[in-house]
Amino acid sequence: MTNSVEEERSYDPYIFWISAILISLFVLWSIVFPGNMEDVINKVFSWMTQSWAWLWLLTVFLLVSGAFIMLVTEYGKMKLGKPSDEPDISKFSWFSMLFGAAIAAGIVFWGPAEPAYHFMTPPPFFGGEGMTDAAANHAMTTSFFHWGLSPWAIYAMLTIPLAHACYTKDLPFRLSSAFYYVIGDRVRGFWGKVIDVIGVFATVGGLSTTTGLIALQFSSGLKYHYGLELPQYGIYLIIGALTAIFTIAVYTGVKKGIKLIGDINMWLFIAVFFFVFVFGPTLFFLNLTTNSIGQYILNFIPMSLFTGGASEGAMNWLGGWTIFYWAWWIAWAPFVALFIARISKGRTIRETIAATLLLPTLANFLWYGVIGGAGISFDVTGVIQEHGVESAVFATIQHLPLTPLLAIAILFLIAGFFLTSANGAAMALCMFVSGQEEPSKHIRVFWGVALGVIGAILAGTGSLEVIQTASIATAFPLMFLLIVLLFGTFRGLGRYRENKLES
Repeated sequence: MTNSVEEERSYDPYIFWISAILISLFVLWSIVFPGNMEDVINKVFSWMTQSWAWLWLLTVFLLVSGAFIMLVTEYGKMKLGKPSDEPDISKFSWFSMLFGAAIAAGIVFWGPAEPAYHFMTPPPFFGGEGMTDAAANHAMTTSFFHWGLSPWAIYAMLTIPLAHACYTKDLPFRLSSAFYYVIGDRVRGFWGKVIDVIGVFATVGGLSTTTGLIALQFSSGLKYHYGLELPQYGIYLIIGALTAIFTIAVYTGVKKGIKLIGDINMWLFIAVFFFVFVFGPTLFFLNLTTNSIGQYILNFIPMSLFTGGASEGAMNWLGGWTIFYWAWWIAWAPFVALFIARISKGRTIRETIAATLLLPTLANFLWYGVIGGAGISFDVTGVIQEHGVESAVFATIQHLPLTPLLAIAILFLIAGFFLTSANGAAMALCMFVSGQEEPSKHIRVFWGVALGVIGAILAGTGSLEVIQTASIATAFPLMFLLIVLLFGTFRGLGRYRENKLES
């Protein structure tokens, strides 16, 4: 057998087949017993959110603390790579790619929807009466909390050990490599395979969750804005088209294409932001955003650790919002961290954390302050009640000039962000099971199709709760790994730095 053939077929059979079989069983279960699947998933949802809410919150808070410690201390000067390694991507393209892969279309989906929803139904942390000035400020502050420092710290604190271990220890690009500073060379053995299987499940759950949400939003946009009511199978056509595009991209390895989509999406993102800012209620945006940032800073620690005590209503709200978000971001962390690690060679830890934690937080604040502020100002709560949260962005742009062009831009943003993320997720899955930067094309196709199929199953339920629960269930074991990783990273990087200073 030639070397090229060996390379083409090279993959870890344990990681691949265990993951593939278990995921296939889930798909079969979903098709044959859909009612039973929904019932079980909802029970899992209740248990994981009510019994473990305190740990979800504490884990993410510790990750934020760790990210800031690493940012401002001597750790920040360390390079993700060897002393001679230098970045090979411009800063703008680097940030565009990592932001697009990490945020996906979630920011377009929830941008106007979440603040409007909280404006209508105030979160339990603040309470009070809905549809008031105070409710508007509290709604935006809560949205900032869900899309601010906390989720981005999850990505940053997994990216750092993964990139450092891969580039300085020549380890394969797998989730398990991030745990080198925790278990050492055992990442190459049994425990490393267990970690990678967990990474596969978290990635499939996280991206499939997004696939379901995006399909619902696309369908809603076509119906609400264009009056096109898709047939019952229409949502599968949308997912099928998106799956085909990113599977082809993954199969062909079109790096330039993904980079181009990332750049275009970032410029379009900026253009839509400024358009709404200028033609919307600008003064309202400025006042609301400034006030909400102040509230966010003042209440960050209390909000981060808020469980509602013994209140059942607060726990239910946390499960549907904060815990869902934290789990969703944790589920995304393996493939996002791997993607960021691959494009961050030669960057310092401080530079990487700034680009992964601070800049995206600022971008989200600005986007939510304007797009979310528009949803509150134009009061799209009635549309949300009638057509669901997925219709909020299209209801918002109805109040602005050039609505047809804005609708096209929004649809492109949704597709562009999603394709960037899906490409990164599919490639990450391939790398988890192969350990290679350029995995077998057959494996690429398998995981591309698998992501689409599971996303179609979740979207086909028509239930946002089922989609949310799938994300929480797959992220649950990874939460425990992140706690261990946080402390192991500081210890491992500290020893590495000491050895370098002594040599």
